[in-house]
Amino acid sequence: MHIEMLDTFLTGHPVIDGEHKKIVNAINSVADAVAAGEYDRCATLLDDFLKICIDHFKSEEDLLGKLGYPRLKDHALFHGELVLKAKAVKVLCMDQRNPDRIDRCFQEMATLLIEDVVKGDLQFVSFLKDKGVVSPY
Repeated sequence: MHIEMLDTFLTGHPVIDGEHKKIVNAINSVADAVAAGEYDRCATLLDDFLKICIDHFKSEEDLLGKLGYPRLKDHALFHGELVLKAKAVKVLCMDQRNPDRIDRCFQEMATLLIEDVVKGDLQFVSFLKDKGVVSPY
């Protein structure tokens, strides 16, 4: 099961949207490894996913900080929670004897992406529009 880069994942900011695309690609790489039964690759791919997410969160927080986003502290805490969840999921994925568990891990990764983009990032899109950083349309 692959995740498509949906319009709902777009903030209108080219850097953030580009990073979201990298996250989607990383999740899809995990899906490909799981589907092929290449469970030994999953740990490395999950490490890649985590690094991409952590880099994205820092980039996003830097941008929002420069713009004076009033809920930056809450958003940064939300990012921290997502990283902790992703690390916990990675630990579950280390058990290569259980393909069902690995598949559930992939589903968790997909959920983390959706939580970040839909629940987290959409909270600041109107702020970016108000600041004139993204198009209001």
